Amino acid sequence: METQAQIRISVRNLVEFVLRGGDLDNRRTAGAKKEAMQAGSRLHRKIQKRMGSSYRAEVGLKHQVQEENFQILVEGRADGIITEPSGVTIDEIKCIYMDLERLEEADPLHMAQALCYGYFYCCDRGLGSIDIQITYCNIETEQIRRFKESRSFEALEHWYGGLIHEYVKWARYLYHHGLRRQECLKELPFPYPYREGQKELAIDVYRSIVRKRNLFIQAPTGWEKPCPPYIPV
Repeated sequence: METQAQIRISVRNLVEFVLRGGDLDNRRTAGAKKEAMQAGSRLHRKIQKRMGSSYRAEVGLKHQVQEENFQILVEGRADGIITEPSGVTIDEIKCIYMDLERLEEADPLHMAQALCYGYFYCCDRGLGSIDIQITYCNIETEQIRRFKESRSFEALEHWYGGLIHEYVKWARYLYHHGLRRQECLKELPFPYPYREGQKELAIDVYRSIVRKRNLFIQAPTGWEKPCPPYIPV
């Protein structure tokens, strides 16, 4: 019986890995991106607080699926879930600098994240359909624009199955590459001659890692002390 490989990945990472496209434009500096993230977080909370009692904010969702020899756990946090007599809506909030009047439809990556949450929620609650809403907010003006559509459980199941199938192609490569790497490492010699006492130190570090224990080391400069779990004294 083949070994079952377990993979844990976030909704965002899964979607961005399989579906991301675009150009190499990185004209926004790291500082600007950080500022946008901070402003976006504040607006997120502001929008969520306005939504009333039918709105649950920051709802953790996860789903595990078996694909080939992989058990894949995908998890994330929906910005909001709106529960009304007419049905349930998954709300994905995105705060951007773009003029919202120029938006003709939701960004495919943003929609894909919400579709994942919609599928997970349908699986958990046994729903036959669910509404998917992308809420855009302009960071500078706080203008809001929403795109909303309904999806059946069957459509979500088919879409999500295709997403996972594409991801498994890469997961399979990484898994077998990891196995080959581990086999090669067993035969890989230490590339430098040991200084006095270094080999004994390396053995002690290895044993402490295997036993999951801390190791206290007192060594002079130039010994090239190993990585944790050692605690230098």
